[in-house]
Amino acid sequence: MHRQPRRFPEVSPFRFDPTRPKKPAALVLALTTPGAMAVNGAGQSIAGTAPSLENKNKMDRISCLPDSILCDILSCLPTKQAVSTSILSRRWRHVWKDLQVFDMDEEQCWKYYDDDEQQHWKYCDDEEQQARFDSFVNAILAQRNADSYPIQKFRLNCGVVSQEPISTWLDAVSGPHLQELYLDIRIYNPAMGAITFPQGVFTCPSLKSLVLKGDININFFDVDVDLPSLKNLKLHCHFANPQELLSGCPALENLELNLQDRCLHLPEIRMPRTLKSLTFVDYSSLCKGIRLREIYTPSLEYLNLSIENLFVDMAIEVSVMNFPNMVEAHLSIVGCAENVGWVVLLLHALSETKLLALKDLATQCIFRAPGFEFPAFHRLLNLELDLPPFNKSFLLNLLHNCHVLDRLVVNICTFCCMESEYNGPTPPTMVPNCVTSHLNSFEYTGYRDTEDDCEFIAYLLQNGLVLKTVTIHFKYKLDQATKDYAVRKLSAIPRGSAICQLIFI
Repeated sequence: MHRQPRRFPEVSPFRFDPTRPKKPAALVLALTTPGAMAVNGAGQSIAGTAPSLENKNKMDRISCLPDSILCDILSCLPTKQAVSTSILSRRWRHVWKDLQVFDMDEEQCWKYYDDDEQQHWKYCDDEEQQARFDSFVNAILAQRNADSYPIQKFRLNCGVVSQEPISTWLDAVSGPHLQELYLDIRIYNPAMGAITFPQGVFTCPSLKSLVLKGDININFFDVDVDLPSLKNLKLHCHFANPQELLSGCPALENLELNLQDRCLHLPEIRMPRTLKSLTFVDYSSLCKGIRLREIYTPSLEYLNLSIENLFVDMAIEVSVMNFPNMVEAHLSIVGCAENVGWVVLLLHALSETKLLALKDLATQCIFRAPGFEFPAFHRLLNLELDLPPFNKSFLLNLLHNCHVLDRLVVNICTFCCMESEYNGPTPPTMVPNCVTSHLNSFEYTGYRDTEDDCEFIAYLLQNGLVLKTVTIHFKYKLDQATKDYAVRKLSAIPRGSAICQLIFI
């Protein structure tokens, strides 16, 4: 006589989380077709009444789908909600175990209260919260069908008090099938230091997207990085030396690098030549000496560069090449405008871009460049400028080199108290071609009702033959009487375009 093998009772992940929401079955309502209802394990509807045969057929329509489709649906939910469907009926009990996409967030394990007046989450203390979350993640990883369905996408957002659980989880997740990894980790134990990663994370052959945020240590020493398929990388870490990681990503296309540790000395960072998009924030400025940032990326299409330059003897030198495929470029300099001659070279390298934004002190660096002449921007459609001091000659020289400019935004900065003398040439007397033939939109922020302000706006209103909108944002300190006077004065200026609308904000 054939005997059935003995089955041991399973431990539900919710055994470690007894304070779960009272009505997880409501999650299935969002997945069913219109008019369908969800049932619990006893075959009753959510409302508690026994459904008719016709309604049963409607209710079971989603349950009749193959497991692969159900897993695709559950993959769109946070992991805790996906696992909660296991209590709906026998059909759903083991579906979640085949999931290959997991979204683990410690907020999912905060205590939940439901009373007659309100529903709310309780923020627990760090140790209680960490213990609950650790148990939840351990239960999920222990019970899933890891051999048949390896993890492909894994997102983890939590705080930790020790290194051990992170290492255990990452060892379970890492492997040849992992495609996306998102880690946002905070340290709740000040004596712990930064999180150190196991070697396996940086040798996943199929990994295409990697996001590392928080208190993560990626100062590589004896770690061999080999990520041949990695396309997207985001690093927002406090303890980051990314050079070794970047050198092990031969196919990287999109990089977002945020260096916020001001005491970490990074003498050299070389960007991969394969990049198409680069967002680089470098605030590691409290270490003396020149630091090189090399951007030799001929295929680059998007650049967002923000550099902190606090002191003359703590400068950053950015080395660039021409970017013939550039579409959008943003440049911001924070601190001081000394030892930043590379900004002029970068501006020439960006001559093919379609959008250019010069923020904070970037324009002041150009102001101080002796005898500087703008390159010809043959493709530039959108231009955004922060001007520390207003200077009409600077603007006209720039406009003469923007041949097809469609939109101009000028922001008069209030944070900069340093007046800079413009060292460029005297602009031509003729009206720039883009003003008469292409400029459709002009926006002026920080209007102070000075003679310079009014003169330049009048110049564009009179010569902008295709202007559609001119938007004026008043400086916040202007009183109402001054604003009313400015509105009357600017509205009376003759306009070269019959369809131009003047908007005051």
